[in-house]
Amino acid sequence: MRNYLFKIVAFLIVLVLAGCATSNGETISSSASEGSKTSQVRFGIDAGISTLPFRVSEEQGYFEKYSLEPTIASFAYGIDTINALFTEQTDTGFAADYALLNSLGKGDLVILGTITRGTEQSNQDITLLVNGNIQSAQDLKGKRLGVAKGTVYEYIWAKYLEKNKIAEKDIKFIPYSSPDEAIIGMKNGDIDAVWGGGALNEKFKSIEGVRQIDDLNGAGVSINLYLLANKSYVTKNPKNIENVLKALSEGIEYIQSNKKEAAKIAYKQIKLPEADVLRDLEHTNYVLGFTNEDVLHLEEMKEWLEKRGTLTDKYEVKEKLYIEPLRNALPEAVTYEE
Repeated sequence: MRNYLFKIVAFLIVLVLAGCATSNGETISSSASEGSKTSQVRFGIDAGISTLPFRVSEEQGYFEKYSLEPTIASFAYGIDTINALFTEQTDTGFAADYALLNSLGKGDLVILGTITRGTEQSNQDITLLVNGNIQSAQDLKGKRLGVAKGTVYEYIWAKYLEKNKIAEKDIKFIPYSSPDEAIIGMKNGDIDAVWGGGALNEKFKSIEGVRQIDDLNGAGVSINLYLLANKSYVTKNPKNIENVLKALSEGIEYIQSNKKEAAKIAYKQIKLPEADVLRDLEHTNYVLGFTNEDVLHLEEMKEWLEKRGTLTDKYEVKEKLYIEPLRNALPEAVTYEE
């Protein structure tokens, strides 16, 4: 009888330890003996160098270290990750300031922190590429300018034309939905000029006759990129977000100390040439933090969008910040004062 009871107890223990999902989507991790659980988090990111910390953190096990089970969905542009948030396909998104500001008035999006911050050096990686007889900015008059609608490239074109005193009525915008579509447009002669960034620069330059005439410094602007989420998700899962931020911080540290290995990860996951990635990493300014300057940057761009009539939603930038998880996870990274 004693042996029979022992077998029943042992069987029940095995069932408990082998338990699968809990009611909130958490699963028992390999360190279950310590009572830790693994939380599933769905990331929406674009296929560029700016989001490499997500891929490195997955590859190096930093998410797992903080009891997270990541699912990474890649999109063409940051605006696509915002749309994925609106439809609850993902738990977090990643976008540049322009797309972010145009979306903050919809849904319950909040900013969790700044991932990259533009500098004069990083601006050199965003280039103005042209075809045909274009030699300078003034030659853009009457030309067909490629633009990914809803993305930061709309802002870059507007500021570049504004700085060079070219009226938008004197050019024609040709919309495209993906980098590949823009490349085909340049090859076929349907697009005369386009802004490129990172590894895409070399793809554009490989087209006969395509060359660079300027970079983002010529537009007089800089671009920051941000991590965002729906407020409802953050308030229900604050620890998940803190752990995401800790993992990303370690991913950034790894990239900065192991650029060659990080480039290999970029090639493995998104097939970007290692040489191009290494060159871009020399200029990419990963920050993972939040400052008063970050708020000022967003407020100044928002004011410009409002005056232009592009942004009609009514909201205050400071109302759309949710910095507490970042402050808890990486207190030294937050200098913003409310």
